[in-house]
Amino acid sequence: MNVWFTKPVNHIMITNETIVKSKTHAISYIRFSSAKQGAESGGDSYRRQLERTQEYCTEHKLILNETRYADLGVSGWTGKNIESGAMGNFMAALKADKIPNKEKTLLIVENFDRFSRLKPRLVYNKLAEIIEAGMDVVTLEDEKIHTKETLDDFANLISSLAIMQRANEESSRKSDMIRRKKAEQRKQAMAGNGIITSNCPGWLRVKADKSGFEPIPERVKIVKRIIQWVKEGKGKRDIARMLDAEKVPTWSSGKNWEDESVAKHWRDNYVLELIRSRTLLGEMQPLKRKQPHGETIKNYYPAIIDEETWLAIQPEKRSFKAGPQSNINNLFCGLIYDGYNPEFRMKFFMTNMEKNYVYLSSDYATVDPEYLKYNAAKAKGKKPKARPLSGMTFHYRDFEQHFLKNFGEIDLLEALPKPTSEELSRLGLLEAEKKQNDKALANLIKALEGGKESALVMAQIQKREATATRLAKELAAEGLKVKRGQHALDGFEQEWEQIEEMLDASTREARLALRALFQRVIERIDLFIVGLADVPDNLKQHVWDGRNGMWCYSVKLVGGSKIWVFEDGYKVWD
Repeated sequence: MNVWFTKPVNHIMITNETIVKSKTHAISYIRFSSAKQGAESGGDSYRRQLERTQEYCTEHKLILNETRYADLGVSGWTGKNIESGAMGNFMAALKADKIPNKEKTLLIVENFDRFSRLKPRLVYNKLAEIIEAGMDVVTLEDEKIHTKETLDDFANLISSLAIMQRANEESSRKSDMIRRKKAEQRKQAMAGNGIITSNCPGWLRVKADKSGFEPIPERVKIVKRIIQWVKEGKGKRDIARMLDAEKVPTWSSGKNWEDESVAKHWRDNYVLELIRSRTLLGEMQPLKRKQPHGETIKNYYPAIIDEETWLAIQPEKRSFKAGPQSNINNLFCGLIYDGYNPEFRMKFFMTNMEKNYVYLSSDYATVDPEYLKYNAAKAKGKKPKARPLSGMTFHYRDFEQHFLKNFGEIDLLEALPKPTSEELSRLGLLEAEKKQNDKALANLIKALEGGKESALVMAQIQKREATATRLAKELAAEGLKVKRGQHALDGFEQEWEQIEEMLDASTREARLALRALFQRVIERIDLFIVGLADVPDNLKQHVWDGRNGMWCYSVKLVGGSKIWVFEDGYKVWD
């Protein structure tokens, strides 16, 4: 048996010598998993791997290719370096014949650990892919050259698989240790002892003793200014531009604004991310591969605002746009609809601002068959019939002035939605169901610990855990709805004191704030530019023949309440 093993090995070594002499070039592949192993962090891995590669090339008279493949701080345990890293790029280039003289070139890696830490079978298959594509591979640790012949050699196969297995087991062991360490750190952090990672929001920093985080006063002031601007109705683009105009440094720029390598401009989407982030409340959501992983940790960071303020500044999609590019001409963006064709909005257009040529027209005109016929007749020089209703326009200024005059007379505070008895009872039912489910889950866990049939108990536990997850989501949504309704009411009560001043003001800032207010309390406005053709039954006692011909509009508030306002100022709740 010894003779049987010896002959192939000696044969391979002789072949390897021959192979090295037939090569003229080499390509290096360098990888390390942690950024701490890099030179910038005081590590030595990159220098060591490159130096060993250069020594091998010098010894064997190989020309080291200037194009080098390196995955720095990229895991080999997950296979990321092969899937989307430099090793994956190398394999794609090799298979596409984009590497010149590949038959005379060696791929040099320090050892199989650097190539990959996947399971041995997968690593061996990837190694075979490279060799089958036309390039041999040398591992510096044992100075073995891996070729098509060695792939089929049993002794070499066993040796390589053993090395790969050790690499995989080592990575598995390290991964398990890291997982346990992270779990313990999370447990300690939830108990208020220490931190999980030094990563934190840009307005905070790690305390000197590593026990927690502390605010950076000048940055907290910036965050609070952003919050105030949101309350005033400014859009995300407006806020980003104002910060840039004042040359407020971004978080990454630190104190050196002149440094060309740092981000100098505030992104409008970052402003939106900041406003939506619950880190403002001190909460930390652990992530795994950029996805939420595990329970949210409350009071992990220092909170800089309270729950009420956070809820009040949460923008709906329609009310936190990029921000206007000019003066705030239209106070009712996206709110005014064609009362006769309620699925279509009234669009705002302006032909001459100075002459007050500012109009509202229905989007229905673009699809109305009668209006299309009307335009076709005009285009042919024929005298068309009367202009269809969809083609009529309405002076925007007339509508705005009328609305603002009557808005101050409407007691919207009384009409704002309050949590209904159904909503409150729904919340109570969910809380009761959660309490019952938690109790059942606790009993099942006790049964499992007491030695009951594990398969049956585990099935019930999984079912209860799924129910707990569902209830947590429903409770959060229902609770948020009730809270937001109450906070909207509380917030509007504070703003109500400034309503009269806002209605009379004409500055850009005041109109921004007013438009934001409308977006928060109004769901839609339906405009009837020639009056009501069919008077709803509940309005007939209020609308006589004379008023029926007046233009009017209905204002539907968030929550369902609706008020009708007529040209003569008459108002009636629906």
